[in-house]
Formats: sequence, C-alpha cells, structure tokens
Amino acid sequence: MTRIYGKLFKDGREGILAIRPSQPFFGVARDERFYQVKDGEIDIELMPTPPGVLYFVGYKEQGDIRKTPYTLKWRIPDTDSMDVTPGAEPEKKDSKAGGSLSVYEKVQLKAVANELEEALESNTNLTVSLDEANTRIAELTNNLNEIKRSTEIAMSTRDQQIQQLSEQQEPIIKTVYESVPVPSEPLQERIETLERENKRLTDLNAEYYKSVVKLHEIQLDKARETPQGASVSTDNSPQQRLLGKLFGR
Repeated sequence: MTRIYGKLFKDGREGILAIRPSQPFFGVARDERFYQVKDGEIDIELMPTPPGVLYFVGYKEQGDIRKTPYTLKWRIPDTDSMDVTPGAEPEKKDSKAGGSLSVYEKVQLKAVANELEEALESNTNLTVSLDEANTRIAELTNNLNEIKRSTEIAMSTRDQQIQQLSEQQEPIIKTVYESVPVPSEPLQERIETLERENKRLTDLNAEYYKSVVKLHEIQLDKARETPQGASVSTDNSPQQRLLGKLFGR
C-alpha cells in the first residue's frame, strides 16, 4: 500500500473524495470508494496501480448523492508515500523493486498469464466442439436428404402400381347363340335342356364376375401391403386357377 497525503484544497474545505479504478485489478475492485477531506487535506492509503491502470478522482460535498464528477487521474507508484499537494515535488526514492518487477507486479502478471492460458484453452475446446457440431449437422442433413429421396421414389413407385391396377380393363365376355335344327318330336325336351344350360351358364357367369372382382380387390390390397419395389404375383392364386379351368388352360 502507498500512503497518499497532502493538501488538495487551499480553502480548507471539508467533504468527500471519491476514488474509483479505471478497471479492477488484483486486490482492488471496480467499486467507488469514499474518503474524508478535512481542512482540505487527505491522508489515505491506496494500492499501487499496475501498468495501464489509473484511479479516477472526484470531489463531492457532504450529503451529495449525485453522480461523482471525476476531474483527476492518479497513477500511484509502488513507493512508501506520495504527496498530492498541488506544486509539491515528487519524493525521490528508489523503487522497491530496484529496477525489476515488484512482488506485487509478479503476482499480478502471473494471475494475468494464468487467466490468459485458461481463456486460450477454453477457446480451443469451444472451437473443437463447434467443428464437431458442424460435422454432425452436415451428416444429419445428408441423411435427411437421402431419406427424402428414398421416400419420394417409393411413393412414386406405389402411385404407378396403383395407377396400373386401376387402368386394367375387365375381360370382355361374349355369349354366342347357335340355332341348330332339331326334330319336332324331341323339340320340347331340347328347349328344356337349353333353358337349364342357359341358367347354368348365367350362374357360372355370375360366379366368374364375382371372382374377377375379388381378384381385383386382392391385387389392390397386396399392392398396398407389399414393400416398395416388390412385385405382386397372382399366377397361382385360386382365382387364376379358376379362370384357367373356365378357359381350358
């Protein structure tokens, strides 16, 4: 600590001397400190200022709560005392460090070096974490794009299959009637036989139509349930075997 003394005001006023460092340093906070001025004189102790740091000094009357107007700037040397009386000659004393850094300055320098080293290490870790995060984001973006493309291809294939199934035409059924002359005597029996045959064909045609409709429904259901890219085959289905029998295949 350096003793700061002297007569600041020749008129012998009494009030408050407000002092605040330009920035906090080891042993001194940023907060403003107040000292009594008696008969215009002060006698206080302050920490010596490191390089680049100074004290802002301002005077206030007793009871004045307004913001302090700082009008002086002090740099406090690392000496036993300093006379701040206007016009006083500075004391000529050898520095405690004898031209080298004082213990206080060495401690201060060591603290700054440690803080700088920690800040650099933290910055390096943050940079590495940021690079890893950016790499992960790029990988996830690529995966998302691949999923989108696969989904679009699958949806397109499904739509094409559904469209093809919906465009399939039902088979055209043609009934051919032939007139065959028969003797008059068995004509009635022939008519009854033809009516029975006609009824059988009508029933068979109805069953065939139902089978075709059922086959169409099964194909649509399998198209919805079959994984993308798989083909639906109904060559060995019961309906196909029934159609083969009907058409003699």
